This record gives sequence, C-alpha cells and structure tokens, in this order.
Amino acid sequence: MEKSASELTFRAVVSGLFVGCLIGASNVCIGLKIGWTFGASITAAVISFALFKGMGTFMSRPYGPKENLISATAGSSAGTMASAGGMVACIPALEMFRLETLGPGYNLTYWQLVIWAISVAFLGVFFAVPLRRQMVVVEKLRYPTGTAAGETIKAMYASGVEAVKKAKVLFYSLIAAAGIKLVYSVQPLGLSSLEDISFNDIGLGGLGIFGIGFAALRLGINLSPMMLGAGILIGPKVGWSLFAGGVLAWGVIAPILFNMDIVQYTTDAAVYKTAFKWVLWPGVACMVAAGFTSLALQYKVIGHTFTSLRRAAKGGAPVQTEGEAEEDAPDPFPMGWWTIGMICATVFTTALANIYFDIPIWMGILAVALSFLIASIAVRATGETDINPVGAMGKITQVVYGALDPGKIPTNLMAAGITAAGASQAGDLMHDLKAGYMLKVSIRKQVITQLIGVIVGVFIVAAVYRLLTAAYEIPGDTFAGPAVIAWHAMAEVLAKGVSSLPDGALWAALVGGFVGIALTLLARIKSLSKWVPSPVALGIAFMVPAFYSFGMWLGAIITYVYNRKNPDGVDRYGASLASGLIAGEGLMMVVVAILLILGVSWV
Repeated sequence: MEKSASELTFRAVVSGLFVGCLIGASNVCIGLKIGWTFGASITAAVISFALFKGMGTFMSRPYGPKENLISATAGSSAGTMASAGGMVACIPALEMFRLETLGPGYNLTYWQLVIWAISVAFLGVFFAVPLRRQMVVVEKLRYPTGTAAGETIKAMYASGVEAVKKAKVLFYSLIAAAGIKLVYSVQPLGLSSLEDISFNDIGLGGLGIFGIGFAALRLGINLSPMMLGAGILIGPKVGWSLFAGGVLAWGVIAPILFNMDIVQYTTDAAVYKTAFKWVLWPGVACMVAAGFTSLALQYKVIGHTFTSLRRAAKGGAPVQTEGEAEEDAPDPFPMGWWTIGMICATVFTTALANIYFDIPIWMGILAVALSFLIASIAVRATGETDINPVGAMGKITQVVYGALDPGKIPTNLMAAGITAAGASQAGDLMHDLKAGYMLKVSIRKQVITQLIGVIVGVFIVAAVYRLLTAAYEIPGDTFAGPAVIAWHAMAEVLAKGVSSLPDGALWAALVGGFVGIALTLLARIKSLSKWVPSPVALGIAFMVPAFYSFGMWLGAIITYVYNRKNPDGVDRYGASLASGLIAGEGLMMVVVAILLILGVSWV
C-alpha cells in the first residue's frame, strides 16, 4: 500500500506547477480579452499522468493516483492566480482609474503585485479550511469540477492510454496555436488581417447601416485559436448568446445611437470607441443584475451557510461521527497552523491595503471579515452548482464600500478585490479537497500544495500581466477587458452617481438590468431554460468587439455540429483541444509582448 507520506513529492508538485503556470499565463491573456478564465486541475492531472507514464521505466517507483491529485492541486492553484490575484479585473481597473486621474507612471510595481496577490489568495485558502468538513464530509456537496477531477484520475489509472492521447491532443494544439499566432504577428507576411476578418477584408467595405460602415463598427469574425478554443468550452447556448449580443449591440443599437445623434463621431476610426462609452452600460447592468438575481435565488444556500457558521460560532457544529471519521481523508490540517496563517494573511492584507491603496485599517479588517462570509456563500454555491459567483460577490462589496467610503474608487475596487480573491481561491481549493476526499489524499498536504501553487503561480501571472501592460493598452483594441470595464464602471457610478452616465445611458442600463433579471428567472423554468440566452454572455458581447463574440460563437457552433457526428470524440478530446488552443496563443502573446518591448520591428 502506498504510504500517505509519498503523496507530497517534488515531482508531483513541479509537474503540476509547470502546467498550472502555463494555464495561469494564458488565463491572464484570455481573461483580459473576454473576462473569463478557465481551470487547470484536470489538465494538470492529465498532462502529469502522461508525462510520468512515458518516463515509467526510468522511475524508481510508480507515480500513483494520490501524487497525481497533488499535481492537479498545484496546477489549479497556480492557474487560478490570474483571477484570484485580480490581474483580469480589479488591478487593471484600478490602474485605469489612476491613468485617468493621475496620468501614467502610477501603476503597481511587479513586486507590489506579487506581495498583494499572495496575501489575498492566502486568505482564500485559509477561508476554505474550516469550511471543508461541513461542506464536503457532512453535507457531501457535489463540487462537480472536483468530482470530475477525482473520477478522471481514477479512470486514467484504470486505462492510461486515453490520458496519453488527451495529452498529445493538447500538446499538438498548443504548438499549432502558437505557430498560427506567430504567423499573424509577423508584419512582413501581411497576414494579420486574417485574425480579425472584417467586411473590408472581403471586399464589402461599403456595406453598413445608417451611413455607418460595418467595418467601423468592428462587425467581423476573429479566427484566433484562443477565441475558437474558448468557443469549444462555452458550448452552443453561450455561443449563440454572444452572437445575439454582438448583433444587438453593434449591428443595431450603435448605429441607432449615431443616427439619432445621441452620440457623435469624427472619423471612422473613432466609431467603435465613441459608441462603446454608451453601449457598455446596458451590458454591465445586464451582467450585474443577473449576478445578483442568481445569488438571490440561492437563498437556501445562503441560509444554510449562515446556519453552519452560527453553529460553529456557538461551538455547536456537527460532531464528526465515527463513520464520518473513517471515510474522511486522512491527516487534517492542524488548526494551530490555520490560526497562525489566518492571522498573518489578515495582517498582511490590511497593512498592504493601507499602504498601497490608502484603505484605513479598520476598513481592511472589515473587508476580510465580510470576505469570509461571502466566500462561505461562494464555496457552497460552487459546491451545489459548479458556478462560483465571484463577480456578484465582488459587486456586493463594491456596494458596501460605496456607502462606507463614498467617492473613493481605489477603496471600492480593492476592498472588492479582497472579496473576489477570497471567493475565487476558496472555491478552487474546495474542488481539490473534494477530489482528495474521494481519493483519500492527505488534507494537510493538499493545503500545503495549494499554498505553494499560490506563491509560484503569482510570480508567473504577475510577470505576464506586467509584460502585457507594457506592450498593450488595457483595456484597448487587443485586450478589451470586459471584467475590467465592469468593475471600473460600477466603482465610478457608486463614486460619482448616475449623473456621470452619458445621456440616455441610465435608461439603457435600467432596461439591461431588467433583461438580466428576466433572463435569469426564465432560465429557472425547465421547459424554457434550453432556449433562454445567457445574460452574462449577452452583457459581455456589449463590452467586447463583435469580432470576439462571433469568433467564440464559431468555435461553439463547429463543436456542436461535430458533436452530432462524433459525440464521443468531443467528450474525450474537446477540452484538451480547447485548452491547447488557448494556452498556445496565450503563451505566444507573451512572447510577442516581449518582442514589442524590445523594439523588434517585424511584430
């Protein structure tokens, strides 16, 4: 029998970190493009298994399933640092505000980013530890992603050939995506127009509506591997929602705005950016309202969460029975370690919030306390539905701090960043702990692995983020930053009031909010849910160029059509193909950013 001491091995951690850092780097890129990031646990498990399967004859002992889960835990922890560290939302939103008010030169340094991200992500890890037994062992919540990871690992060790094939698909698609992105980026080749195909590129530049050219409105299709890969993962419903949102925002609303002189533009190059300042508001309202409505519909989840917390506070938490103790994973995380870790993470977070963002200490402590309550709800929500409502949770904190410290956008953004980090990292770890419960992996060693993944992952994602901000405008043409815009817009309205909105945008936002609420409620009706568009996808389509929405739609539709012919192939290899396409282009974008910074003339 494999000893539990053999689980936390150097090879397991390093292989997981390698995959997690690759996914984390690509998550920074895709998160800044479309506002979504993707998990790394199953990918890390598959790649690590395939790697050590091929090296089996050179190893002194087999690479077992418990080691594989340690690899998955390290990978998921490092991969999620793009979102937990705030690199795709609150950090660029803060830097957007500073650029507008103070001018260039006031960004956080690389080391400030690293230290801040580690502090807030550690909070999320320590939030999860005391919630684990109630959620995983006593109530046995599903945690679908964690369950899938556990079942995937079991299946790989029953038949390892399939895992090796998945790893090959991922590797080959990664190489192909990186090559395609490089070809697009080499200016002398003149193929960059193939990435964003507009009406001008196909000889229909004269087409438009109300005198506004479709090309100026950025109606076209993005054929980048990253967008196609994202489309594979999101599925046809979200794909069609993005398509409909793109047509509505940029093919209908934007031309009407210009035709009615609600907004005016000077040149064709200014059409998109001029319309965007108005169009984003119904999109933001739709997303925020949908998030709050979805959260409100989970009132039972919230009630159960606070009941559990109240019992724990009174010392009346359910006592673990002998049967529960026998079936639970071994080696609990020492509560003495947890206490020290929780105190240190709280002290560092509140001190850094005060030093970096001028958030008073008492407000920082309140943010941590509020974040624990909100993370508890998020952990339960993701356990029951596999959806971690990080965005809605962050918006709750933004509203609270909009009232506590009105007019202070940095306070609003970064206090909410603490909440989002806690909810993101706690939810991520709980999926890993669910898989560990299934495979009976040491709890203590999983938590240690998660902490290691945070530390290593943040060095990579912070470096990638700084490379991208040095080479590109964010938000800008290459990186639309929908999550960045949503956070910044929410903070600005809370600080300045609705009078800061463009003419007519308030009514549009009210309509968008109503649509978000209505679609969320309609999706609860089983007979209609299949046909109801995703309000989040609709909102995102209002905040990114139609190129991106249509590109993801194309990836989703191709996958849907192929799935009808070969559902087994899509089920087996679709996620691996998509992960490789996203990671390959993401990594090449980092390389291109480095070349731009170095002044290379041919990119």
